[in-house]
Amino acid sequence: MQWLKILRAGSHGALGIGLFVCVGGAHANPFSHGSSTGTHVSAYNSASIVGTHESRPFAAQLGADQPQALLARSAPAITPWREFTVQPGDSLSRVFSRAGLPARELVALLDLGSKVDPLKTLRPGDTLELRMTTRSRLAELRFKLNAVDTLSISRANIGTSSAEPGDLEADIVHLDTQTRRLSARGTVDGSLSQSLAAAGVPSRVATELAHIYRYRANLSRHMHPGDAFSVVYDAEYADDKRVAAGPVIAASITTAGENLKAFRAVNDDGEVRYYDAAGKPYEPSLSRHPVNYSRVSSAFNPNRVHPILHVRRPHRGVDLAASRGTPINAGGDGVVTFVGRKHGYGRIVQLRHFDGYTTRYGHMYQFADGLEKGDRVRRGQRIGYVGATGKATGPHLHYEIRLNGRAHNPLTMTLPDGKSLPKARLATFTSRIQPLIARLDNVPDMPDTLLASSTNMNVRHGCTHSSDVNAAFALAPRTTREHGSLADLFCVAAADTSA
Repeated sequence: MQWLKILRAGSHGALGIGLFVCVGGAHANPFSHGSSTGTHVSAYNSASIVGTHESRPFAAQLGADQPQALLARSAPAITPWREFTVQPGDSLSRVFSRAGLPARELVALLDLGSKVDPLKTLRPGDTLELRMTTRSRLAELRFKLNAVDTLSISRANIGTSSAEPGDLEADIVHLDTQTRRLSARGTVDGSLSQSLAAAGVPSRVATELAHIYRYRANLSRHMHPGDAFSVVYDAEYADDKRVAAGPVIAASITTAGENLKAFRAVNDDGEVRYYDAAGKPYEPSLSRHPVNYSRVSSAFNPNRVHPILHVRRPHRGVDLAASRGTPINAGGDGVVTFVGRKHGYGRIVQLRHFDGYTTRYGHMYQFADGLEKGDRVRRGQRIGYVGATGKATGPHLHYEIRLNGRAHNPLTMTLPDGKSLPKARLATFTSRIQPLIARLDNVPDMPDTLLASSTNMNVRHGCTHSSDVNAAFALAPRTTREHGSLADLFCVAAADTSA
């Protein structure tokens, strides 16, 4: 009889049913712990539940803290956080398998859209943190994208009163940071990389400098003791500690009596480029190497003996060795004139650019999804993946640049200049780089500048305004403090990276 009354007491809702299931009898109490048997023994007389208070709502018969405790017992249990390091050959599927998560959890995660794309290209050494429910459902996953951003995936209703886990949700969590504009200068003593490190320049900034100047000077070879350098770059700080560095905003290299200044700006197409003080780009219109390669496996050679056919046959391009599946990008803006197989090239893409320039990309493993003849592509756009189709001894990209049908060595030819800034924008660009020139030239009273804080800044009409006026203005150059407003200061700071 008492069992039936307990069921009836629980008929007011899931709360009562949960109590019945948990205690399994009239004398059990989920809020007091038993002794040696590990069961829950009631401190109440059964009549207090099934007799006197039978007509009252069940929840009203519990103490002040008892409903919350009972609801917590009905919520899904979650395992502790576990860390998984990606091993060579691993994929997210294999990581999930090691964690004991079924395939349905992987499918649900991949359905979350573009936010989870980084998990599709895991690299050895990457780490993932995750925890799951005791029923092998993914509860939470964390993957650090960089020093500032973390991909966070969580399941709704976890840790709440709901007994049934909800759907997965993805979000990018940003660390609260401040952006500071820093500068460094010095002279070369030993190698440039060592000299930059001695001046406190982060390695990422040093690598970016080499990338910016790669078409004008080989910094690893052309810099000599006594040559000068200066650089202005942004850095992210959290709790007064630098957590990320870059991009380079401006740079100056003096070598062999020549001074080369470069300034970051955004062109008409919304692309970030580096220009000299006259508005001419550092980067040519065509790339010498449109793939991330490890070495040149075969050079441009009109008299090469073919490694497979063993006959003398001109090699009208360069072979850039890379792992199969490495992305291949368009060497410049152009139109696709051919996508398919062709003789010894295997899978090949051909692009027509401008003024008689064309490029060829051979031995591809596969083409980019949806790429068709007639498509317009932009420089740096993915057009395929490295393979070894056609007459090839191993995975590599065969890359050709032709001018009016004649092949040239992509690694040594004079490449066509990139687009200069239009005259309509040149005056604005020239005005905006003047403070940067002064900073590069070490004009006195040019301190490091606080640009923005992710917690107290907002951007309107291209100008960044600070809520901490005094602190920000104190970091401004003296001339700005004396003759400019705070809005002027942050408008310049926000705008000097675009022309």
